[in-house]
Amino acid sequence: MAQGPRGSVSLNPELFRARACVLAWLVTGQFGEIWRWVVRIGVLVLLVGCVLPVAAHHSFAAEFDDKQPVKLDGTVVKFDFMNPHSWIYLDVKNPDGAMVRWSVETGSTNALFRRGWRKESLRAGDHISVDAFRAKDGSNTANASTVKLPDGRQVSAASSRDSK
Repeated sequence: MAQGPRGSVSLNPELFRARACVLAWLVTGQFGEIWRWVVRIGVLVLLVGCVLPVAAHHSFAAEFDDKQPVKLDGTVVKFDFMNPHSWIYLDVKNPDGAMVRWSVETGSTNALFRRGWRKESLRAGDHISVDAFRAKDGSNTANASTVKLPDGRQVSAASSRDSK
């Protein structure tokens, strides 16, 4: 490559034509069929790679019971803003006065972000209210439908139940 005016680089025309001819021969010549198969296999690999995560994802009905709604009023212990699901851990006072730790599943970070959530939306010590559905196994685990944030806003928790 030669140095052109004002420091720009100019291409040697013969070298440029030679590279273009080699590329054209690779695509349309005897390697053209191989090239087409490489592209086909690449597309197939991409499609299979996109489908596998969807097939591996669990459904709402597999873990949670939509006939067991719960309303949780408690204090945030921890908020994990992560994929594939974010989690809120909160201490809730039972009717007998004992504190019980609940784990509440929400949607993905992307789904929450689109609904106005941010990583800083919940902090340890915040008092919140959660409308959720209890886990089928009876544990203190639930899937949130809506959350009333400390600032008073009621926001969707991007529940997997909403997508059924």
